[in-house]
Amino acid sequence: MAEKFPLRAIILGALLSVLVALYSAYAGLKVGGVYWPMVTTAVACMALAKLLGGRSIHETNVMQTTASTGGLLAAGIIFTIPAAFMLGFEISASDIVLVGISGGLLALIFIYPLRQQMIVKEKLPYPDGTAAASILKAGDSAGVKRKRLFAAFGAGAAFAVARDVFSLFPSYINLESLKASASKLFSLGSSISLIPLAGGYLIGARFTFIWFLGAVASYFLAIPYFVSAGFFADKAGVISAITRPVGAGMVMGAAIAYFALVGLPAFKSLFSYYKSTPLGRKSTFILVLFAVILAYAFDLSFPLALLAIAGAFLMSYVGARITGEMNIDPMELFALILLLAAKYLFGFGAIHLVLLAAVVCVAAGIAGDAMQDFKTGHLLGTNPMHQLAGEAAGVLSASLVMGATMLSFASVGFGTMDFPAPQATAIKEIVHSEGMPLALEIGILLGVALTFAAAKLNLPSAPIAFGIGLYVPIELSLPLFAGGILRFLADKAGQTEKWRLVAGGVIAGEGLVGALLVLLAAAKFLGA
Repeated sequence: MAEKFPLRAIILGALLSVLVALYSAYAGLKVGGVYWPMVTTAVACMALAKLLGGRSIHETNVMQTTASTGGLLAAGIIFTIPAAFMLGFEISASDIVLVGISGGLLALIFIYPLRQQMIVKEKLPYPDGTAAASILKAGDSAGVKRKRLFAAFGAGAAFAVARDVFSLFPSYINLESLKASASKLFSLGSSISLIPLAGGYLIGARFTFIWFLGAVASYFLAIPYFVSAGFFADKAGVISAITRPVGAGMVMGAAIAYFALVGLPAFKSLFSYYKSTPLGRKSTFILVLFAVILAYAFDLSFPLALLAIAGAFLMSYVGARITGEMNIDPMELFALILLLAAKYLFGFGAIHLVLLAAVVCVAAGIAGDAMQDFKTGHLLGTNPMHQLAGEAAGVLSASLVMGATMLSFASVGFGTMDFPAPQATAIKEIVHSEGMPLALEIGILLGVALTFAAAKLNLPSAPIAFGIGLYVPIELSLPLFAGGILRFLADKAGQTEKWRLVAGGVIAGEGLVGALLVLLAAAKFLGA
């Protein structure tokens, strides 16, 4: 019997996608990251489906697929669009809505044919998608698994309430260096959160270890050397001038080389798939139509509109694949690749560069999110076309509110204490600069070289993980690595699935409380 089209699930999921977009936008502008919204929405949708008398686990899966879309769509916008405001340009709410819809739908057009290759044939892990499937299965059953899930969820929620509502302990602690001689160099602020620890468990030992090696190279080798040699007075100068741009450049260079090594060989089978499906046969017309719409709506040249579409395709592929292997999607850095190419090769204007980066960033984010969802659906046996419809509905609903939301936040100011918007600030600096920073150039070259070398060891994505370790704060890398060690021990003991459910429950519990608090905090900026 054919699975009934889950209209109710898509409508409810689209409404939830709006809420996810709102709290993700606010939190992302504050702290510079949107973490694990998929696992949180899996638990929320499971509870809502039970409350409303859900018909099947597949309906819940489609609702969750639709709802989680808002998080990565919001991330693509907040990582880029604030740069235009900081540069003094006026962007309308309709422009922002169009960026979200264009980038999101382009990603879905490109990514759906890759589902068969990456999920069914290659069986990439997609850790969030796998965890969400475990959560939905546990919620749909009775007994030990359900009790374990809700116990972990309760623990995560109680932890967040104790920290953020009752202030029973501070949100941040300071870890002094083990060496007294280095105490002035390192005061490692570590966020007291269970989410990175549980997230590291989901990612696994290999990539968290490589990621942590990057952090060690940055904080315990590069920073002490440059400070002791007298090049910089303190570690902040080294981070801003060297380790962060080198790490970002390494991710960018590695992404380009990774696409050359892994993406290009997959094109033949990809195009064959396109030719064999109705969506694929219509894709050429759809993409040309998109180019015309982008060129007209944003007052772009047609070549720039085509570059935006080509960039969205390129970074959708890389974002989807890296997410599948590492559970992380450095989408803002993928957008910078196209921004730099457009600036230094073609000389496009500042506002066009920001819009180009925004479309590509949204596409890379939605691509990673969609493939996580398709992984969940594959494990549960959900109809992927129903999930694709849910993804499209989530993109549309979240995009419609992001225009007014960003204008409300802009009235407060980006690049301020209220909304630091670190990714958009970096984009603004690159757009505004006359040349490419030397450290960024070095990082790009290193990323390319290391990726080709690592490919000989069958680890072509390892330099991306290492570069992320150079780029992000060590207070995130350390608990992720600890989670990876716990995963290694669980694998050895044959307890992987048991503790995957616990990790997912903890993330969902702390994440849901955090989302509610974030929405309450965001209300004052949205005129509520």
